[in-house]
Amino acid sequence: MYALQKCQGLSCSGANKPRSADSGFSLIEVLVASTVFSLGLAGFTALLLSSIIGSAEARREGVASMAAASLAEQIRLNPTSLDRYINPPEYVSRICTGNNSCSPEHQADYDFKLWQLELADSIKNARGLVCHDETPQDGIEGNGQCDGAGPLVIKIFWNGQNPGNQGMDNNKSASHRFSLQIS
Repeated sequence: MYALQKCQGLSCSGANKPRSADSGFSLIEVLVASTVFSLGLAGFTALLLSSIIGSAEARREGVASMAAASLAEQIRLNPTSLDRYINPPEYVSRICTGNNSCSPEHQADYDFKLWQLELADSIKNARGLVCHDETPQDGIEGNGQCDGAGPLVIKIFWNGQNPGNQGMDNNKSASHRFSLQIS
C-alpha cells in the first residue's frame, strides 16, 4: 500500500509504476511486425541473390576479356600462321613445349587448342573462335556468324545465369558473348 501511495505522487519513477491491463504488445501487433520484417528480409534476400549472380557474370566477362587478350597476343607473336587460328585442325599433331621445336603452324595449333581448353576450364563450357567479321557483336554459340570480311575478331560464347531471371524461371540460362577486335 505504501508503494502505491508513493507512486501517485509526482516523483514516481517508471520502474516503480504499477502495470496496467493496456501495457505491452498485443498478438496482432506482434504478427504485423513479424510480417513487415519478413517482407523486408525477403526483399533483401532477392537483392543479395541478384548481386551474387551479377558478380559472377562480371567475373566471367573479365575472364573472357583476359583470355581474348591472351590469344590476341599469341596471334601477334605468330602472324605467319594466322590461317591456323582461323581454321584450326580438329587434333593437335605436336605438343610444343620445352625443348620440342615446332613449326609456326604446329605452334599455332598447340596454342589455340590449349587456349580453348583453358577457356572452357575458366568459364564453364565456353567456346572461342577467331574470324574476320564486319559485325563482331553478332553471333551465338554454335554459329559465330562470321562473314569473312572486315577486321580479325576473337569471339567467346558461353551460357550463364541472367541477373534479370529470378523467381520461378531461375534455371533459365542466358547466352553471353565477348568480342575483341584485333588491330
